[in-house]
Amino acid sequence: MIESYKKALKEYYESVKERENYHSLLSPTPAGLREILILKMEEALSDSDKKIIENFFEKPFVEVTPNKIRSETDKFKALANFLKEKSGGSDLRRLEMIALILDFKQRPYRKYVKGYSKISEVEDIAVDEEVNFDTEEPIVENINNNVEESNNEYVTDEKIKILETEVNTQETVKISEKDSIKKQNNVPLKKIGIIGIGVLIIGVLLFLNIKNWTTQDCMVWKGEKYEALNCNETIKGFADVTLPKDDKLIKEFRKIKVNDKTSFFDKNGNAKVWYIKNPNGTLEFFNQPGLQPETGKTLKPISRYIIQEYVISQNE
Repeated sequence: MIESYKKALKEYYESVKERENYHSLLSPTPAGLREILILKMEEALSDSDKKIIENFFEKPFVEVTPNKIRSETDKFKALANFLKEKSGGSDLRRLEMIALILDFKQRPYRKYVKGYSKISEVEDIAVDEEVNFDTEEPIVENINNNVEESNNEYVTDEKIKILETEVNTQETVKISEKDSIKKQNNVPLKKIGIIGIGVLIIGVLLFLNIKNWTTQDCMVWKGEKYEALNCNETIKGFADVTLPKDDKLIKEFRKIKVNDKTSFFDKNGNAKVWYIKNPNGTLEFFNQPGLQPETGKTLKPISRYIIQEYVISQNE
């Protein structure tokens, strides 16, 4: 469990070190960590935070003054080395002090253990259950595809009928012209050639139009999934952003909703959920790795910290 706590602290450190109030953490030094602690002691500390300070300095809290802290800067060397990954110390007193300096929400250690156990219980319940994120949507998609295919077949049949009618009509005219030539011998052969070329041109144009009307070689993001799209619709302004069609993304890639019953990891501990953090601080979750369809940013695999901070804590 200590190793899990260390991993959570390092993940949290990576997420906060570039914030405006934490510039001294970009390249942590004993003196820099010391000064952050002194600033925090000017705030109203909880009883658990006071206990962390007492254990770290091995003195009652009232005796730990700023001057006392500055006289023991060497105590912060191990903390700086841990954050710079020069050591992997497991002294709980030091880990607790790092949690306090970073303002890690799941401190002290006993609070983290309680939250970790809750996550483990959720995963144990769902360990043999594969979450089907496509339970209903593929049915809708299949229905839509069937309708589209039926419509396309109908359009194709109608166009073919039109083509056949046009050809037959022109062929009738051609035959009539030939009969007239035979009977009256007053219609030039050049006119027959022109009519034949016209019929051929009409046939080619109708074929190209049918192909364009029934081809869907693009796709567009529709809120929670990709949908196939006729590429010509981008010219007509029917879609703002389109991509080349990818059948795998259309069939499998989904934006999902998660809760404390979701199975976030497989039996080997690999992530089954990916996320992206929006500028407003909210998170979006997806069932596969890849890019956020609207921003193009790379999705990140879910972590225990994200689950605790943005899923379980917000549902409590």
